[in-house]
Amino acid sequence: MIIEYMLIREAGKKLAPSWVEDGGYFGNPDDNTLVGWSPDLAGRDYYIPDTVVKLNRAGLIARVLGINTDHPAMELDEDGTSVPVTNQVLTAVVNAWCDGHGEP
Repeated sequence: MIIEYMLIREAGKKLAPSWVEDGGYFGNPDDNTLVGWSPDLAGRDYYIPDTVVKLNRAGLIARVLGINTDHPAMELDEDGTSVPVTNQVLTAVVNAWCDGHGEP
């Protein structure tokens, strides 16, 4: 399950909530949210708050492309010049991330 979350403060440290199994991806600097992954509802034996935003692949792609509109990601081209990352590249990155997490 793809989830959107914010870090929590515990014992003076900022940490991902304990129910985020793999997190820290695709941060949005406007609202300090991150994307993570936790096992889907079936077979889970712990609580994830009902208020957590759950995303599907299309929703995650839309999120990442929206963030990129306001905060363009940059990469180096073959000449070493910094250029914006294309939506096509970002979509491929998100698709690979989803595939790696078994998300349809």
